[in-house]
Amino acid sequence: MTELTIFTPTYNRAHLLPNLYKSLCNQTNKNFIWLIIDDGSIDKTKNLIQSWINDAIISIQYLYQNNSGKHIAHNKAVDMCTTDLFVCVDSDDILTSNAVEIIINYWKKDKDTKPNFVAYCSRRGDLSGNPTGKRWINDQRNISFFDLYEKHKYRGELVLIWITKILKQYHFPEFKNEKFVTENVLYYQISYKKPIKLINDIFYLFEYKPDGYTKQGDILYYKNPYGYAVYRYQVGILSKNLIKKIRWLARYKGWIKAFNLNINLLNKTIKDISPIDFSIFIKIISTLYSNYYKTKYIKKKIFINYR
Repeated sequence: MTELTIFTPTYNRAHLLPNLYKSLCNQTNKNFIWLIIDDGSIDKTKNLIQSWINDAIISIQYLYQNNSGKHIAHNKAVDMCTTDLFVCVDSDDILTSNAVEIIINYWKKDKDTKPNFVAYCSRRGDLSGNPTGKRWINDQRNISFFDLYEKHKYRGELVLIWITKILKQYHFPEFKNEKFVTENVLYYQISYKKPIKLINDIFYLFEYKPDGYTKQGDILYYKNPYGYAVYRYQVGILSKNLIKKIRWLARYKGWIKAFNLNINLLNKTIKDISPIDFSIFIKIISTLYSNYYKTKYIKKKIFINYR
């Protein structure tokens, strides 16, 4: 029985995908499905993947969608997944040759014990195999994803191997005309209810690419204001630090005002998170944030007016 789905969203990455494909072909354990969702590529991606399917070295599923964004592809992939575990590996990254073996060995120990966590979580490594990130907790505790960042101040990239039947209960929010939602929006809506389990193996290797999401910076948020509004709200609601909570909820309110967002549409998306009564203090601060966003971003013509 195949136990792991490795999902890769891709967009015009035909020049990079062969590195990932090679690393998957070199796996010591090939008990996995490589699910590729092509987000509207216009390069040679489709032909390249078809040639790999014909080679039949590893099991590959391929789906083409009109350009909609990584989060939409992720939602589709989770719906399609039929294996116990699900992990997203980006098209410009690679896995060590024992990655699948490591993942499945953990699952063999845990799957019959009714695990109370939603995913295994580890640091990513650089292309030389060195662990990245700062303030990592070097043990196998169960912990809230949010607490890992806020309470323990971890900073860095992670890989999450999800238990599929739990992940299927959650999705990225989808907004018309928006093609990006930060991954934390999905992680936070899950982790405030259930923890992740830390593991210390380095098997996911990466480097930042000039055309990657990380390098594009804040402009992604300004072009996708609804998705980022949800993120601001989540941080404010989940934070246990009162000052941070007030600051982020004020940012959320200010963001809505600056971008003239439809609050009813947002309320439908954040309904799973307990509502909060906004104080007069937060409303006052939110006005300052709203003016700041308008001055800084609308004048740069990054602003998009959605209703």
